[in-house]
Amino acid sequence: MTVAEKLRSLYPRLIADEGGIAEMFDAQATVDTPAGGRQEPEGFLAETRGWLARHAATSSEVHTVVTPGRVVHELELELDSGGARVQVPVMLVADVAGGIVRNLRIYHSTWPLTGRHVVRHPLMPYTLTERPPEPVGTYHEALGRGDADAADGVFEADGMVREPAGGRWVYRGPERTSWYRAVLSQGPIVLHLGTITDDGETVVYEYMADRWGKDAMPPQAGAAAYQRGLSGKLCAARIYDDVEPPASLSQA
Repeated sequence: MTVAEKLRSLYPRLIADEGGIAEMFDAQATVDTPAGGRQEPEGFLAETRGWLARHAATSSEVHTVVTPGRVVHELELELDSGGARVQVPVMLVADVAGGIVRNLRIYHSTWPLTGRHVVRHPLMPYTLTERPPEPVGTYHEALGRGDADAADGVFEADGMVREPAGGRWVYRGPERTSWYRAVLSQGPIVLHLGTITDDGETVVYEYMADRWGKDAMPPQAGAAAYQRGLSGKLCAARIYDDVEPPASLSQA
């Protein structure tokens, strides 16, 4: 089994209560999650196994990016919460070497489960000066200027953007254009990058957000995946963070 296959099977195996999962991790590996912070793999596996069982979780695959030093896997969990089934998009970012996981960072919003956002403190130095590959470089700069039309302009006509909450918070075409104009109406979203992963189809970056609009906020970690369509423009953008929007915005 390749390291990408191991990562893709992680949550299904935890849901199935299988053993032997810790073998995918290096002896010195760490796992960082929104709920548990930085842990050793054994602690993460035990806690997550129990959490998934309590919420009667199921999982489905979304997308996987494989490069020599990093594997990114996106999935969607469906969980029991408050008497209803809720969807939680999840991104796994694994630094890999020699067929094993050296470090694993997990990104998802807590809002679908709790109705509130929790600050996710920075996980790494966010000092990367490399410009993301196109069209993501143009998009990233547009966010930093608060230029909604430029950000929206890197998408194909039917391209999709999905908020961290997933579910119904997905926008295409004119709805996507309106969404960017709304979220940037208060000013720029400033993201400082920590990693960039690109397999030629999809660009993933991990970031620290410290400004949305006019006011600074506590620095907090997130990640996003930007998938190119056949035209070279984006066919999809999927965001994974727990950043609180400015009070004047109503969406999660």
